[in-house]
Amino acid sequence: MGRTKCPVLHKEKHHIYGAVRGVSDIRAINCYIREQIRKARSRSRITELVRRSLYLYTLTHAPAWKKAFAGKIRRMREVAKEEYARTARTANKQLDKLGLGGRRYDEKIG
Repeated sequence: MGRTKCPVLHKEKHHIYGAVRGVSDIRAINCYIREQIRKARSRSRITELVRRSLYLYTLTHAPAWKKAFAGKIRRMREVAKEEYARTARTANKQLDKLGLGGRRYDEKIG
């Protein structure tokens, strides 16, 4: 089972991964985060990346996002939650691969 290549992200001046315009951007950003996790060699780097994925989910509860994405915010929240679970699983696999014991990342939010 080969991994699919992540979509190209259109980075902007003030955005690490580019602006979020909808569900496909949330998926693309998390895909890119998972690629970075697979290359990570330390727990601190993996933790930083997992937190970025969690932050995308958190943003779906922000009033500004609720207003900006009024018609699709629920779906964006669902997708962010699904993508976070995938990202946490990837992080846990990378920890195992590196032989780093200890605490694992929870794959469920809330």
